[in-house]
Amino acid sequence: MLLNLFTLQKLQTMVSALLLILFTSNFIVFSLQASPGAHGPNGEHLDTNNQAQALVNPKFEGFTEAYELVGELLDNQLIIYLHDFKTNIPVKNASIELDLDGQVAQANFSEQLGAYSLSKQALLGKLQQPSIHEIILTITTEESGDLLFVNLDNSKVHTAELSHGDEEHVHFPWHMFVVALAVFAGGVLLGRQMKGSKA
Repeated sequence: MLLNLFTLQKLQTMVSALLLILFTSNFIVFSLQASPGAHGPNGEHLDTNNQAQALVNPKFEGFTEAYELVGELLDNQLIIYLHDFKTNIPVKNASIELDLDGQVAQANFSEQLGAYSLSKQALLGKLQQPSIHEIILTITTEESGDLLFVNLDNSKVHTAELSHGDEEHVHFPWHMFVVALAVFAGGVLLGRQMKGSKA
């Protein structure tokens, strides 16, 4: 009876140690998977998705005494945010005309976006070509009018995107290493327990 009780206590200790090792290894594995620089199944950076999206879209900005303006080139439209320079309040009822190498287009205000959008395909196609584009913006409201010269640098964004897409990632399966280490430690502990119980 004492031998069975002693064996049962040893077995409980062994099981507790194995469970502790298992939970610790799972914790380490999940911590590694969510660490900075982690990659998804297709090689995408999991922790920098928003940053990457912000870098992919080319932008321009400019300001005058009356207005400040930021533009963002998306796949199917150009979004322009226009604010009053002094108060930083969005300007809703302005007329914004873009001139790119003599090609002129009008941006319209969208209540849904809270910004001006331009979706003229000919102009967008030109802006999406990798280059530094010089844009002339004419802003007119009932109170005033302004002329802005801005540059949309689309060359660096494409270069960075291509260089990241072309690089090859070699990943060591760290989670498998941790699991193997946990199994090895559990085996050593089990072997010592069995050796101790035979003696």
